[in-house]
Amino acid sequence: MSFDYNAFRQTEEKAPHITVLVGEFGSGKTELAVNLASYMQKSGMKTAVVDMDLAKPYFRTREHKERLENEGVTVVMPQGALAHADLPIMPEGLTRILFSHDYRVIIDVGGSKSAIVLGQVRDRIRDNGCEVLLVVNICRPFSADATEVLAAMRNIEAASGLAVTGLVSNTNLGAETTTEHVNAGLKVVREVSELTGLPLRWLVLPDWMYEGFQSDAPMLPLSPRTFYPWQA
Repeated sequence: MSFDYNAFRQTEEKAPHITVLVGEFGSGKTELAVNLASYMQKSGMKTAVVDMDLAKPYFRTREHKERLENEGVTVVMPQGALAHADLPIMPEGLTRILFSHDYRVIIDVGGSKSAIVLGQVRDRIRDNGCEVLLVVNICRPFSADATEVLAAMRNIEAASGLAVTGLVSNTNLGAETTTEHVNAGLKVVREVSELTGLPLRWLVLPDWMYEGFQSDAPMLPLSPRTFYPWQA
């Protein structure tokens, strides 16, 4: 089963103008943001991705700027000497992007620290139509079970002033990911969904697992794009 760009576009054209990705450290928000931006642009939607993740100075969306821009994606991020600063800086051009309905906008946000910055523009985000998706990887801290996921979600909501509207199951251990990992993560996210009434937006799984995986959940393949120092 190869990825169907036409079906993806038909679904995404019905979604809100802005997609905000939130979650705890290591949940995979940045990889997901980069992949989503690429899929949207390649499916024919004019796309912008906004880097508001202050927690990870080495693995952020801005590290993918050149590749994304080569694909036609607009990247909004702090510029110049501030590009690698872990400071509550609003990226230049953010307001223009948020008010333009010519774009599908993906905002990559970290945990509570980064979500505080998001609170500065929450009214504009709400007014222009948004979904806030909690990305969950149960193999990472503070996300092992439904209780921890709910606590993390409430902290992010309190910091940002935005309510989570959907869930993304993204449990993985990189190249060591197994179907057991994916299914265990999906089970926890479904439990959170039942407790909160929030929909499961995507089941994200490695692209090499996508073709043979069976699930009734909406699936999204993810191609790792971040190079980590320990992979040298």
